[in-house]
Amino acid sequence: MVNYINIRSCTVLIGLCVLCACGSSKRASKKAVDLETITVSAKNNPMNIYRAAATKEWEIVHTTVLLKFNFKEKTADGEVGLTLHPYFYATDSIVLDAKSMKIESVKLSHSEDGKPLAFQYTDDKLKLKFKKTYSRKDTIGLIIKYKAMPYEGKKGGSNAINDDRGLYFINTDNAIANKPVQIWTQGETESNSHWVPTIDKPNQRTTLALLLQVPDSMTTLSNGYLDKERSTLSIDDGVRMRSDFWIMDKPIQVYAMMFAIGKFSIVNDDNVLGKPVNYYVEPEYAPYAKAMFKHTPEMVEHFSKITGVPYPWNKYSQIVVRDYVSGAMENTTATLCGEFMNQNLRENKDNDYEDVVSHELFHQWFGDYVTAESWSNLTLNESFATYGEQLWRKYKYGKPYADELAWNDLNIYLSAGAAASPLVRYYYSDKEDMFDRISYQKGGAILHYLHGLLGDEAFYKSMQTYLTKNALHPAEASDWRKAIEEVTGEDWNWFFNQWYYKGGHPQLDIKYTYDEVAKKLNINATQKQEGAAYRLPVKIGVAYGANKTIKDWTINEKKDVLSIPYENGTKPTIIFDTEHWIVGEVNEDKTATEWLNTFKSSDSDAVTKFRALNSIKKKYDDASNTEMINLALQDKTKSVRNKALQMLMPITTQSLQDKWKRDVAYMAANDVNNNVRATAFKVLGNWVVKSSKPDMLAALSDSSYAVAGSALAALAELQPDTVYGIAIKMLDTDPKGELESSIWDVIADEGKESDVKLFEERVPHYYGTKKIYLASSMSEYLKNAKSEKAFDRTLELYTQMTKSEVIQGYRVSIAAYLIYAASDYKKKKKEARNNPDMNNAELRYNKLSLAIEDVIKSETDEDNKKTLRNYKAMLDR
Repeated sequence: MVNYINIRSCTVLIGLCVLCACGSSKRASKKAVDLETITVSAKNNPMNIYRAAATKEWEIVHTTVLLKFNFKEKTADGEVGLTLHPYFYATDSIVLDAKSMKIESVKLSHSEDGKPLAFQYTDDKLKLKFKKTYSRKDTIGLIIKYKAMPYEGKKGGSNAINDDRGLYFINTDNAIANKPVQIWTQGETESNSHWVPTIDKPNQRTTLALLLQVPDSMTTLSNGYLDKERSTLSIDDGVRMRSDFWIMDKPIQVYAMMFAIGKFSIVNDDNVLGKPVNYYVEPEYAPYAKAMFKHTPEMVEHFSKITGVPYPWNKYSQIVVRDYVSGAMENTTATLCGEFMNQNLRENKDNDYEDVVSHELFHQWFGDYVTAESWSNLTLNESFATYGEQLWRKYKYGKPYADELAWNDLNIYLSAGAAASPLVRYYYSDKEDMFDRISYQKGGAILHYLHGLLGDEAFYKSMQTYLTKNALHPAEASDWRKAIEEVTGEDWNWFFNQWYYKGGHPQLDIKYTYDEVAKKLNINATQKQEGAAYRLPVKIGVAYGANKTIKDWTINEKKDVLSIPYENGTKPTIIFDTEHWIVGEVNEDKTATEWLNTFKSSDSDAVTKFRALNSIKKKYDDASNTEMINLALQDKTKSVRNKALQMLMPITTQSLQDKWKRDVAYMAANDVNNNVRATAFKVLGNWVVKSSKPDMLAALSDSSYAVAGSALAALAELQPDTVYGIAIKMLDTDPKGELESSIWDVIADEGKESDVKLFEERVPHYYGTKKIYLASSMSEYLKNAKSEKAFDRTLELYTQMTKSEVIQGYRVSIAAYLIYAASDYKKKKKEARNNPDMNNAELRYNKLSLAIEDVIKSETDEDNKKTLRNYKAMLDR
């Protein structure tokens, strides 16, 4: 699973906050709101409970489910047939998970008297007591009739999976115009028992037959294959209905069972290894589906090759649904993705989600083919999927591009508050807590380190051994270690004890001292973290001018030293951890000149260049730092050029702007990368470079939304009086992405009363993160509205938009923008220089305050409610 719309630990990050998850941090928010961080948790489970793998008293062999849906009531009438047997010990009873259900009847499929069984249904558990005791040699069949009512029970969830209803009815009452009708499921962690009675634990597997009765106008998707010969048509209350029969003939983990229903176009891609690859998308996105899921067939082929296990399922489908409660989910043979995947070709050209595609696909091996035995061992699913993103990038785009992702992921982990927890955790407050930056980003970084130590051949062979020995079974971290040891013949307990079962990370201080007498450089490594020293094998890049060698060094002590001799009187330039293995903090004590030499010696190593650029710390007037910026602006790697531009953006000193103004203008007009050009235009706008106005005007029609949007935003800084007219005209061109956001920002800054109708017209058509972006602009409009009538109409529309949003994380982000607007009026009141301004600010602040209270009162999620209450309390101080 990946969670790209991420509000972890219930901290309000306004706008689109992207992390992987399944999740990783990939996208920055459009606009940050400067509010104090508040952590809210509704979890009160103790940390001192050992979280054992679920005891297997019974084992499910096969599940047959028949479902008929009530669209208006958001319920499903179901009948399930479970074939199962006691796992080892004889027993005369069973407890099934059956959340938010009405159980109508239970019987044995081969009952001698045919009578229903007595049952007890309490606390979402279906408890049965049999008339005899069954042994593990006995296989029984249960037939259960029930009504699934996922909206009746208490809702839970986590920061990664923010809702756990299991079964979702999207606009099935047709209450929202322009929104499709859909039904879909989300099983992880233990939520599929909202639509089928089962044993809802990760160490249970079952084959599946699923019969879905749906309107004939709709399409269905599930695990496995559709048995078209068994599909039937009927008429129900005058509606033509179709029954689709899906079959999954290999046992899969219960949480990976899925189905989705809606009006989708099916786009077929190239078959791989004789197996179909296809995409289910809303009809308007059918022309773009292959771009949205780009390279999927090639990924299947590549992952089959490096794992040594050919894609183990009969097909691979990917589907995009509305109002999804996370980012994407690796249901076996059928990955389900959120609406952020919906892009036209221009949007995709600026910013694709290829990492999401590779992440979920790698799960088909790590998570589906072999599954973590318990949530404590989630690393076997999510760390591998996160690392799968790097493996794909390395193959398709080269090692430097993969290293950039690894670097970004490592820094996401290092910024996490729960860094002390181990990767394998047998103690946690709630299973949902396992879906964090440790299981994802840190785990991926550890696999990157392990891969480096093992080498390609041993790492790939170890994956094959692990997957083959544990195929279609649950596993724990020790199984992964044993596979490595079997392949290499070496003991790897030291690595697993240090990285899998121990929390925290090393904190290294690296100092360089030159011994002119002995003609050598001493590298002094100090481990500053509390506790014992880490064993840290590392590779050191040693450059003497154009000559570069690699030296191995294992840091074993809290203080360790490595000496590097001069070569023909030339002092070496050191690139510490040149392979970027160390999962921790590294601080190097280098002068600006030494960092410049490091940058020059880094070749295509973007990560080392990032570290060198980070050393500048606003000291732009230093000659070495100036030269480094110049080199970075001309670097062959787009991300290095982009980082250099981002560093220049906040510069306000005219002489420094003049130093780089020409270079930035050239990049805005000519760079080969869209995102670099977009950043360059942002810099020119911040610096108000009037000479670049012709380039900005030309860029408004650029094929890249990012470039056009940044150019429009830059023009708004140069000519705020005329850019409004341009933005209004561009709104009629159906803009997307950053261009659309910039247009709305310009309109919001103008604050014209006549533009309220534009918001009223567009709000019903916006969904997902686009709605958050629009909320950002609407909050700006509330701050700039020129008339009280416009302010009131917009505030009413905004309040309705907030309350009607169904996704919990989006709702709190949208609501927080109201607090942002209110805080602005509070500031205006304090700074007002006359009574009319003060009275106006107070009036609008009071209206916003009442609206915020109304939103909080209507909020159904307790975490959201508590978060917003805390921010409101801060606002009222």
